[in-house]
Amino acid sequence: MYAETVNFPKMAMVKQIIAQPAIEDIESACRKELQQINLSERIKPGEKVGITVGSRGISNLKMIVEILIDAVKQVGGEPFILPAMGTHGAGTAEGQKEMLASLGISEETLHVPILACGEVNQLGTTASGIPVYVNEVTQSGQMDKIILFNRVKEHTEFEGDIESGIHKICAIGIGNPKGSLAVHQYALDFGYEKTITEVGGYIIEHLPVAFAIATVENYYHKTAYIKAMLPEEIADEEIKLLKLAKSTLGKVPFDEFDVLIIDEMGKNVSGSGMDTNVIGRIMVFGQKEPLKPVIRRIVVLDTTEESHGMATGVGLADFTTKKLIDKLDSWPTYFNCVTAQSPEKGRLPIFFATEKESIGAALTCIGSTPAEKAKVVHIQNTNEVGYMEISESLLQEAKSRPNLEVLEELKPMQFDDAGNIVKILDRKR
Repeated sequence: MYAETVNFPKMAMVKQIIAQPAIEDIESACRKELQQINLSERIKPGEKVGITVGSRGISNLKMIVEILIDAVKQVGGEPFILPAMGTHGAGTAEGQKEMLASLGISEETLHVPILACGEVNQLGTTASGIPVYVNEVTQSGQMDKIILFNRVKEHTEFEGDIESGIHKICAIGIGNPKGSLAVHQYALDFGYEKTITEVGGYIIEHLPVAFAIATVENYYHKTAYIKAMLPEEIADEEIKLLKLAKSTLGKVPFDEFDVLIIDEMGKNVSGSGMDTNVIGRIMVFGQKEPLKPVIRRIVVLDTTEESHGMATGVGLADFTTKKLIDKLDSWPTYFNCVTAQSPEKGRLPIFFATEKESIGAALTCIGSTPAEKAKVVHIQNTNEVGYMEISESLLQEAKSRPNLEVLEELKPMQFDDAGNIVKILDRKR
């Protein structure tokens, strides 16, 4: 219906020019940071050391974990991998291992045991009365020391001095589903930042943390900074790292437009499937919505294979496709949304059999503006905004921007015979 009645706007491919620093020699930078904290004083010979590894697609993840494993062995320690991913992997030991394996982290590739466990114990209670839960492995005598490893980045649910990083992998990652649920529940009472920092700080203080190591990535998802921190330094350093991380964010370069077309969403793209900082929608009770960008309609077309059917965040869109709905695995999706206290993100948008129908429907829901004159942006995903298609109504503004390069002239919006739009990833090859 909509595919036949809508006059789709003409589109042009543009490139967003983003200058970003990056570390050329990851191994040297990582080992230099480890030298700064004098590892032999933090880990003694014979000690069993757990290294936290989460479920996000961190750049150079396997390499950095391998360096940490080697560094532990060099001082006589016995390294282990400690999955720290909250509800991901359906909260089970088997699911955690499967999730890590998809990131290249397995006992076969790293030659060290992975101590996956879905059970938790209560470590204590914070000053505000928040219960603190940790993976049973951390209290079972299987580990003498813990190395906290994570990327520091902006959170998709709130803004603060500390968002996603070392405190979060403690509060939510090590806490498994029960700890994650507690953090999200109390966050509705106290706010996310207070809850995560209080619970994370309690864990850092009461578990045998040897040190923490964090990375910051640039817009192109390359490692831009690595920092090793002693336990007492983590809070102050994480604040500095978050400021650095936010300075590298990539955004859609328009503050207000009619339709955003997103080729794919997924847990490996963002914790909320689509980065809320890019789409301008948070949809979390008690959290203030961003002032910009203002996007009337969002269409998400597919989910990544790495998400394994978890479609948390699909509710942020207005329209989607039957293709995405068919891939949706309801249990992990709902489990994650309920645990995160954001059932809104699991709601199903209106969906159609083809991408062309879904996009046409979105163009019908933008008020009185004719579809062919709509301001439309088409991106691969919310992590990839270096290349995008923009409609004719945005082209003049784009040409006036020094950071935008128009790569081709306007042409009709391109669909294949099955009604699928030609993807940005295919267009930029």
